[in-house]
Amino acid sequence: MLREKMTRTYAAAVAMMLFATPAMAQTDRDERRDERKEQQGEKKAANKDRVDYTVFRRQILTLPEFADERKKLAELRKKTSSVPKIYAVVDSANENENATTLLGYITETLGDNTANIYEITFDRTAKKIVKVKPTGEKLEQEEAEEKPVRKAKPTATPAPKKKKTSEEDEEEEDTEEQDEKPEKPEKPIKNKRTDDDE
Repeated sequence: MLREKMTRTYAAAVAMMLFATPAMAQTDRDERRDERKEQQGEKKAANKDRVDYTVFRRQILTLPEFADERKKLAELRKKTSSVPKIYAVVDSANENENATTLLGYITETLGDNTANIYEITFDRTAKKIVKVKPTGEKLEQEEAEEKPVRKAKPTATPAPKKKKTSEEDEEEEDTEEQDEKPEKPEKPIKNKRTDDDE
């Protein structure tokens, strides 16, 4: 009887293991599949964000406000000692992941100072700029220091040359001839065809 009881217990344990193993394996597969779907969803969202940022930035560069600011750069370069720059900036720090709009700025940099000149709103569903609003920020311009005008250095007038005697002229010619390197004599080129040979 003890033997029968042990066999039944053993058979029940084996049966439970046989039925439980496939069920556990199935749940592992489901979990892995769900993880893959989540990762793919995250990649798609990141790719969509990248595309939206690129489209938005390119549209900022085509705005007439951006072109006007670029035209002002030449005047700023003349007035200041540092190099001014104009940028199109897209704010990628979205607090709400499901936001339908993006913010961007036309930014001016002058030395260490930076100012957002225009704030721009982009509609992600329509894929176009909805609003352009000036922020009112202005940079403090550093006045260019007047550079001292360089005057031409006074050149010393050459002393009048002495008239050379014939002996001095001959000596100079001799030294010039010695300084010049003798030219190499041209070597005849062998096996060169000429028009006369034909």
